[in-house]
Amino acid sequence: MRAHVMHSVGRMARAPDPAQRYREALMCLDAGDEVTARRAVEEGLAHAWAPAAAPVRTCLDDLGAQLDGEAALRRFAARTPGPRGWLARPDDLARQVLALGRAHLVEAVVEEFALVLPPPVLVRLVGRLAGAGTADAHDLLAAVAAVVPGAPGSAARDAWHGERPESPPARALVSPRLAAAWACGPDGAAAQDQIIIAVARDGGRVAPLVALVEHHDLGALLRDAFFLPDMVPGRLEREVLHPLAGAGMPAMPMDVADALDLACAALSGSQAVGHRIPSEAHQSVIGRIRRLQAACAGSHGHARPGGPSGVG
Repeated sequence: MRAHVMHSVGRMARAPDPAQRYREALMCLDAGDEVTARRAVEEGLAHAWAPAAAPVRTCLDDLGAQLDGEAALRRFAARTPGPRGWLARPDDLARQVLALGRAHLVEAVVEEFALVLPPPVLVRLVGRLAGAGTADAHDLLAAVAAVVPGAPGSAARDAWHGERPESPPARALVSPRLAAAWACGPDGAAAQDQIIIAVARDGGRVAPLVALVEHHDLGALLRDAFFLPDMVPGRLEREVLHPLAGAGMPAMPMDVADALDLACAALSGSQAVGHRIPSEAHQSVIGRIRRLQAACAGSHGHARPGGPSGVG
C-alpha cells in the first residue's frame, strides 16, 4: 500500500505543468513547429484539471482551437476546386468557409477571393451566392460585403440586404467593435509608441492590432502594423501585454477612439511619404485598418480604456 501511494505521489510530481506546456506550445509556434505545439497543448489540457489552472486551461483550449482552425484553412486551400467549382457550387463554398469558425480565418479567405478573382468574376460569384438561397450563402455574402471593396463589395451589399448573419464570424466582420487599447513605449522614447487595439470578435475573443508608430515634427508615421489571430483576452495578456512589460514597455490603457485615430493618422502619414508597411507583404493590414476606421468612426465613444482586466 505504501509503495502504491509513493508511486502515485511520484507520478503526480512528474505531471506536466499546464503553464509550462502553454509556454512550450508558444515557442514551438514561433519556430514553425505546429505539430509539437499541438501536442504541448494537449498535454497541458490533460493536466489542467485543478481549479487554479482554469485561466491557463482557457488559454490552452483557445490556442488549440486556433491551431485546429489554421489546419482546416490549409486543408481548404489544398482541396478547394477553385473559381469554377465555387461558381458551380456556391453553397458548398459558403459552408466550407464558415466552417473555419473564426472571424480572422473567414476574413483571410474573403480577402483571398478579392486577390485571385477579377472583379467581374467575383461579382458573378456574389450573384451565385445570392441565388443559392441558404443561410451559409447569405452569411458569406455578408462577409464579402464587409471585407471586399469596389463593385464586388457593392454587389454583395445589395444582395445581402443588411440582415443579421447567423454565423458568429460573419457577425463579427459585419459589426466590428473596439474593445480596448494600450500604448506601450520604452522609458525615454517618446518619439516611438507601440499601440495595441483589441477588436471585439465572436465568442468573447479579440483580434489584436499591433502598430508601431513613430512621432515626428510633421506628424506620425506607421512603421509597421499587423493583426494577430483572434484570441481570448487571457492570451492577449500572456502573449502580448506581459512580454512587452518584461521588455521594459509596460502597457498603459488608452482611449480606443484616440488609439484608432492615431493608427489611422500614422498610416496616412506613411502613405504620404511612400513608406511601405512591411507586414502588408503577407497580410492585408492597410485594408483592415481602413475598414475598421470606416466601421467604427463615431461609434466607439463608449468603449472603455483597456487594462489587464478590461479587455472586451
